Amino acid sequence: MLTREEQNEILSLTREFLPSVLEEINFDPNDGKKEKGHRSGEDLETTFVREFIERDNIRFTEPTADRAMADFLFNGNKVNIKFSCVKGGQPNMCAWDRLYKKFYDGEIDSYWILMINGLTQEVCLFNLYEHLDYTNTDLGTGQTMLTKARFVKYFNQDKDYTIQNKDDILDKLDWIDEDAWERMTRAKRKKFNERKELRNDRNQTL
Repeated sequence: MLTREEQNEILSLTREFLPSVLEEINFDPNDGKKEKGHRSGEDLETTFVREFIERDNIRFTEPTADRAMADFLFNGNKVNIKFSCVKGGQPNMCAWDRLYKKFYDGEIDSYWILMINGLTQEVCLFNLYEHLDYTNTDLGTGQTMLTKARFVKYFNQDKDYTIQNKDDILDKLDWIDEDAWERMTRAKRKKFNERKELRNDRNQTL
């Protein structure tokens, strides 16, 4: 878990580096093209990680595993960088199976999102497990997404959202898992019934 001081350090460095990082990756917020945040995201993430490690290669480190949940580690805490140029939408946060199992197994006690807006250059850092009410999990794609407009409206970087009781997070994870499964099952059953109705209509005409 990141302390408040550690969170502020990450935020301070991110704000310090952001203008030069955007310049280095030739980011133009006014190019008029869609998905510019998505296209620039990988370059921005790579550049930020390099800058963080050059500044402090003891506390900032790169994850060793392939397809890791994090872009970088800070004192062993996983931090994932999310870059966008839109106010709303539902950006992917993490694969649900990993988010669920790694907390349940005790492998991690937090999962930090460093969210950067390319248009406004606003930056925020939060532990996703403390804001699960502002996520949407789709078991069809296997992804957990942030309901960004709702989240941004409510989130206050200066507020302490720490959840002391681990069971409260486990209960929320369980509820999300059950709810997402039921929604996916209903959707698949609806599609199946629609196809079945087409078959029945065809059989009646034979």
